[in-house]
Amino acid sequence: MNRIRAGEFALGLTLTSGQTFYWGHLEGEEFVFGKPDGEGFWWGVARRRVWRLKQEGEDLVVGKGDIREVRSLFSLGVDLERLRAKAEELGDGPLLKALKEYRGLRIMRQDPWEMLVSFMLSPQNRVESIARGTYLLAKGLGEDGGGLPLYPTPERLAEAPDGLLRSLPVRYEVQAFRLREVARIIRDNPGFWEGMPQDYYARRRYLTRLPGVGNKIADCVLAYGLGDGRAVPVDTHILKISRKFYGFEVKGKSLTERVYNAIGDFYRERYGDMAALAQLYLYALSRRPNAARG
Repeated sequence: MNRIRAGEFALGLTLTSGQTFYWGHLEGEEFVFGKPDGEGFWWGVARRRVWRLKQEGEDLVVGKGDIREVRSLFSLGVDLERLRAKAEELGDGPLLKALKEYRGLRIMRQDPWEMLVSFMLSPQNRVESIARGTYLLAKGLGEDGGGLPLYPTPERLAEAPDGLLRSLPVRYEVQAFRLREVARIIRDNPGFWEGMPQDYYARRRYLTRLPGVGNKIADCVLAYGLGDGRAVPVDTHILKISRKFYGFEVKGKSLTERVYNAIGDFYRERYGDMAALAQLYLYALSRRPNAARG
């Protein structure tokens, strides 16, 4: 096994913070999301490989995976003090509270296709159901990665049988079938990810042209799959935080395009390329990560 010094990092908080859904362990044929195995190791799939990781103090033990990629996967080179300093400069009490309460929470840099698959299962769904849906797709269509099945490739998901799609734990069956539509589009466009524009709004529109992909799913892919720190996924949790602490006055509970953009722009103007990281901490205030629950 390999060991690296992780510094200010909380592995469990990071893996259960809502930015990834395929970390936990297997018990027989079932995938248990959000909990390590009996030896304290977290099993997960990211960047088209299987990982087995455990934290011991400030060290990260790598039982499986590429140790050369660990630091970039968990953004361990990002100085969290930079976000702290900006929050102090702005007198941002809620964010400072989150930075203290969830110390070591880091934003992950994963794979955009994997994030697209998982987050397309997410609308109006519990995290445990998203994790189960991700695992069922991997088990049914993915290659064996050694300990866990990998995410299915676009080529494999493009040929997903109706029965498998109907078995996915989603609120709306049509969302499962849109996954297959999206897989076919990306299969037939090998340069899809390389063709993304650089402007934030342009690249979000590029993703929302895909069937079943709205602003939030697009922002999650940008933030957690492509490392775009300008992307601010806005849902009811962030809407609640924005109303409660930052004075947003929004009538009703629906997130219109105007409201969605206004909330995102607010955090982008304050935190720039750290907006996605700030959102992750504020999200934790509204929905405690599994690893932080008693």
